[in-house]
Amino acid sequence: MKVFISEHIDLVFMLIALCVFIFLVVRTIKKARKIDTEGIVASAVVSKIVEDNDPDSAGISYVTYVTFTDQDGTVREAAMKLTSRPENTVGQEVYIKYLPGNYKMVREFKG
Repeated sequence: MKVFISEHIDLVFMLIALCVFIFLVVRTIKKARKIDTEGIVASAVVSKIVEDNDPDSAGISYVTYVTFTDQDGTVREAAMKLTSRPENTVGQEVYIKYLPGNYKMVREFKG
């Protein structure tokens, strides 16, 4: 009886973890789509590139920080997390899309 309960508890925890993972993926995809459809294009400059060796992730990822001026004239800094080595270099001009009011999440715009 104890083994039976223990096996089901493991299954419940696995299902909860799977649901949380799916929720986070769906939320990220929705934000990315919203930026793609409603975002404002801005010129930005790569300010730094950081290698992220997070032991919880599936390998090395990179965070590219960009500085840009929003539509109100405020200078902002945002990060773009990449799973592969970035093509850009520090000081390089790039184009991004961002949502007004949510300046932390931006996407590179190659339109």
